[in-house]
Amino acid sequence: MNKKAFLLLVFSMILSAFAQTSIGFSEYFDYLNLINFDYGSGGNKAKWAWENGVSSEIEDTAKVIKLAMDPADKAGAWQGQNFSSQSFTHFGKYSARIKIPNVQKQPNVGGVVGFYTYYSDLYGGGEQEKDANKNGLNDNSEIDLEWLIANPQLIYMTAWTDYEESGDCRKISRIVNLASGKIYTTNYGEKLGSAGVELSGIENSPENITSIEDFDASKRFYVYGFDWRPESIRWWIINPESRDTITLWNYGGNIERITQKPARLMFNIWHTNDWAAEDKPFSVEAPADTFWAEFDWVKYERFDSAISPVSIISQKKQKTDNYSIKSVQKYSNRTVLTFNDVKNAKILVYSINGRKLYESEIVGNGCVIPNFRQRSVALVKKNGKTICRLSL
Repeated sequence: MNKKAFLLLVFSMILSAFAQTSIGFSEYFDYLNLINFDYGSGGNKAKWAWENGVSSEIEDTAKVIKLAMDPADKAGAWQGQNFSSQSFTHFGKYSARIKIPNVQKQPNVGGVVGFYTYYSDLYGGGEQEKDANKNGLNDNSEIDLEWLIANPQLIYMTAWTDYEESGDCRKISRIVNLASGKIYTTNYGEKLGSAGVELSGIENSPENITSIEDFDASKRFYVYGFDWRPESIRWWIINPESRDTITLWNYGGNIERITQKPARLMFNIWHTNDWAAEDKPFSVEAPADTFWAEFDWVKYERFDSAISPVSIISQKKQKTDNYSIKSVQKYSNRTVLTFNDVKNAKILVYSINGRKLYESEIVGNGCVIPNFRQRSVALVKKNGKTICRLSL
């Protein structure tokens, strides 16, 4: 291959990479045409069921996109109005200003509003390598913020790595009541419909959340978002009165439960006939009228770490008693350790003068530990025996 042909090939590869994963975008719905999103639906697709660049029902000065839960649409996530980003997104900050429908005219209507990332091996059309995490299940790259509109005080958060039509899956989830500050559940499940297991420690952070007085997602706009990093996902909301950012869930500690696969950024509304809101067990009724969700704007801001690889301070496997570390990834305020194989072990960090600084159970084959100003030593212990030692 001559030099010119080689350079053209490299240039085309660079363009292809940029085309596949966006470097970030903002969509303000002031105009009739969408710039970054495409419409799709498996339902009735009524022409009136979504409107862009129209005035909000509650804020005359806000131009929004309105999405209808059409009574003619059947139940199901893909039957309602769905919008998907034209390019893949990856690690970054995702945010949107949203108002969900008010359901006073039908309190037990079954409806869902979603703001989320999504890509599935089952329906992806071969755009990405299947089963990238090599666990024998179809990858399901998904991070959700959802509202069941029958109870507007609640926020549902979920992150998926795998899903099979048989119901086998890998997902973490949390449900919070932001008006009261109550956390209903923080859970990991491997089968749809199963109770799963409650999470603790670093996977259940924070254990308490700050409430917002009179929070009701149907009465005003709120800015919601999530930060997706290789080693953590943080869901949050901005208190419109104080402008403080409230962390709803800062998940970390098990990188195997955090999707690493690019996805599309999506938002939608749809009717559910089998998923009732917490505290509203009968809220699965078919809509008897039209219910509208409003999105004022949507943003995706890609983190620098998604463009440049994180700093690997050691990739050499370190073995002690047939035990090995795969990698040590150093960030500004934390260190991510990945192991080849570990079960029922814990990690302890000590200062060089012997004072214990940190202790945590190791979940899966990875853990996240904070960085300390002083030199420290990390010990991995199993059944009271030190099986790995690492200087930090």
